[in-house]
Amino acid sequence: MEFLMALLVFPMTSFLFGIIGQILARKIFVVVGTTFCVWLVATFTIFNESFLIWVFIYSLFSLIGALMVEFVGKSKYE
Repeated sequence: MEFLMALLVFPMTSFLFGIIGQILARKIFVVVGTTFCVWLVATFTIFNESFLIWVFIYSLFSLIGALMVEFVGKSKYE
């Protein structure tokens, strides 16, 4: 079950947070930084240190989601 969450649920949550966060905050680094901080806190409170590599991967998914919204928004107004 944990493996399924690490490979499907958590990345999708990070990606959706990147999309929604970019729509609300309109700052890519705020969205990605928030995602990173939340997963980093979860690493040391819920999971163990081996989860740290997933923190970077989930932050990357959040960055991808935020960049997609950024590019769609810019192309919409051009």
